[in-house]
Amino acid sequence: MGTPENRGKILCVDDEPGIVRSLQWLLQKEFEVFTATSGAEALELVKQHSFDVVISDQRMPGMTGVEVLREVRRLSPNTMRILLTGYSDMQAIVQSVNESEVFRFINKPWNIGELPKVVGQAVTIARTHPADKASTEVSEDAPLVANGERILVIDDDPEMGRAVSEIVGNAANVTFTRNLADAVGILNKEPVSVIVSETRVGSIDATRLVRLMKSKHPEIVTVMLTGESDADTITTLINQGQIYRFVPKPVRTGYLKLVLNSALRKHHALTDDPKQLFRHAVEHTAPDAMHSLMSDVEKTARQTDAAAPATAAAGTPGFMASLGASFRRLFGSSPN
Repeated sequence: MGTPENRGKILCVDDEPGIVRSLQWLLQKEFEVFTATSGAEALELVKQHSFDVVISDQRMPGMTGVEVLREVRRLSPNTMRILLTGYSDMQAIVQSVNESEVFRFINKPWNIGELPKVVGQAVTIARTHPADKASTEVSEDAPLVANGERILVIDDDPEMGRAVSEIVGNAANVTFTRNLADAVGILNKEPVSVIVSETRVGSIDATRLVRLMKSKHPEIVTVMLTGESDADTITTLINQGQIYRFVPKPVRTGYLKLVLNSALRKHHALTDDPKQLFRHAVEHTAPDAMHSLMSDVEKTARQTDAAAPATAAAGTPGFMASLGASFRRLFGSSPN
């Protein structure tokens, strides 16, 4: 237990008094814990104290957790934000990323062994890596801030690649692919600033590539395109991928432009001040995550080769060896 001066200062927000008492009981051994039973009460406390972490329930009367954390972000940018909920509310989960930029999404009932560890990590980040004061928020009519950066678009639909290209024009380089084997190759060949990806590409869960990339290359900013993704997938992307924004399909051009502009600014902020990368630390991915993804990509490549043997080089021994080498270079380890 730390001294009063160095213990992390935590605010727990839930409209159920029993819940905040449970959180206080669990966390007070290691942290200085404040509680609030409404959004309004929580924001008054944020104005009076410098909190390292705010943990808020999502479903509360008057003000949702997303709304509370959005205001916390505005009032106290350095405070790390954690959303707590027992419901799989897709809209709330997406908003928690796009509006509140939450650090973690925790499901009820929480794991009493893991929650203090997550809070402790957030406290350390808040105290050792202050938030960048430069805002990445932009309006739809703001000029695009780009200088030749590369944007990688991964989607089954070529129209998405064209849409991104039309938005950025000559200010940035856009590379489009509709398969993950090509995406891995592109990521190996040249630096990528922003990835825009559908959650599923072909038959493969593309979120695994995004999560692996964030764990090894945190400076890359990721925008996920989502049509019918489930809440569990997006929760995992928050905790393991630190996704910057979710864009619902069908995509509105004005909103996509705003997101791309903000994502490029975020990339600039991360590269200008690498210490900011710690504020986007992710949970560890499964030890076999790379091997599993590579196996699925190889399987799809072989199926492509069988379907179009006259034009496809995928599935040949040379291609498979090259793909394996690309995975190892990109993620820094060899599959077992």
